[in-house]
Amino acid sequence: MKQPLVAIVGRPNVGKSTLFNRILKKREAIVHDQPGVTRDRHYAASDWAGKSFMLIDTGGYLPQSRDLIDQAVREQVDIAIEEADIILFMVDQTTGITDIDQQLAEKLQRTEKPVLLIVNKVDDQKHETEGYQFYNLGLGDPLFVSAALGRGSGDMLDRLVALIDSAAPGEETDDSAIKLAVVGKENVGKSSFVNTLVGRERVIVTPIPGTTRDPIDTPLNYQKRRYLLIDTAGLKRRAKVQENVLFYTQLRTMRSIQRADVVLYFMDAVEGMTRQDMRVITEAVQARKGVVAVMNKWDLVEKDHTTLPALEKELEEKLGTYRFIPLVFTSVLEKIRLYKLLDVATKVYDEYHKTIRTSELNKVLLPIIQENSPPAVRGKEIKINYITQLKTAAPAFGFFGNHPELIPVNYRRFLERQIRRHWGFEGVPVALVFKSKRG
Repeated sequence: MKQPLVAIVGRPNVGKSTLFNRILKKREAIVHDQPGVTRDRHYAASDWAGKSFMLIDTGGYLPQSRDLIDQAVREQVDIAIEEADIILFMVDQTTGITDIDQQLAEKLQRTEKPVLLIVNKVDDQKHETEGYQFYNLGLGDPLFVSAALGRGSGDMLDRLVALIDSAAPGEETDDSAIKLAVVGKENVGKSSFVNTLVGRERVIVTPIPGTTRDPIDTPLNYQKRRYLLIDTAGLKRRAKVQENVLFYTQLRTMRSIQRADVVLYFMDAVEGMTRQDMRVITEAVQARKGVVAVMNKWDLVEKDHTTLPALEKELEEKLGTYRFIPLVFTSVLEKIRLYKLLDVATKVYDEYHKTIRTSELNKVLLPIIQENSPPAVRGKEIKINYITQLKTAAPAFGFFGNHPELIPVNYRRFLERQIRRHWGFEGVPVALVFKSKRG
């Protein structure tokens, strides 16, 4: 099941970025009183009442403006509306209904997607009576909030979760299949990889970057196991601004990652790992997905016996704390190591679902912790008494002790290294949770 995509739309300066930050409980977007300050799109994973979703913050919608930036923002809002599963339409109680609100409402009335009408800047109950004029927008009951103060945000999120339950995007996929998202920048061989494995052209492939028109789920059988290859769309036909092609691709990449069990992140071996590559790999890890780093076009690299070890060392240094991600060097054109890549992805999938017995965890880790105890903080001695693997979708381990809030970051990393040293979890993000153990 993919996470529903929730887009916040509205004209400039109605508080979209403030609401975005409120829902995420942190300051991600630039917030300023000047209209139109939010130029870049922002998206992030969030959750409420046990339901997770992806949230998009869009720029201010100005339908008549001829300013090139405003036109680009307008196009991005259109893309967000088209891609979203649920739309939060924000208006401003202090200004009432404007012509732009009316035009955007008419656009949203034509979509078949659920829309929540959010009336912002309602700081107290007496101002709610002034907000009933927004019924005239024809989008149902308005929800009154103050994004800056947090007023009404809980009720709004309850309504959002109810919509997610009733309009959950259902996709018919084989739950027994291992879902592999084939992700990477343009023209790194993603679609050619899929076509080569299935033995026929399922995805349009040309030398022109970004010619994967639509995402295609491709079933594959290999070594008595079933797979679903999720390819990522590149070019949005309607996008006229290059920045918006990137925005569209980022949305589709994000959705592919969310649907996957394991992300195969493709890079150009000649170009090497870039900051953009690292950003997407980080998103995959933060989404708690298994990851395999793929250096494709290995056949184009001039090499001798020192090239591979040197490159592996360089990539491991760039991965930093993500060194648990395996590296595979492939050439789709020469059909080199493609099935090895599948073997590695399968191993990562199996590692993702591995369970370690509580007795084994305590037998191995407690002596290590006693020998290398956490440093005292503010004169308080920290003890860890008990460890267990938590029942979560992705591997997570609970450490129970007397001062869980005082465990320093470097000691948390030490414990993660010990877990990986003894039990592997190659390619898999591992979460460590510290809780109080009384008595």
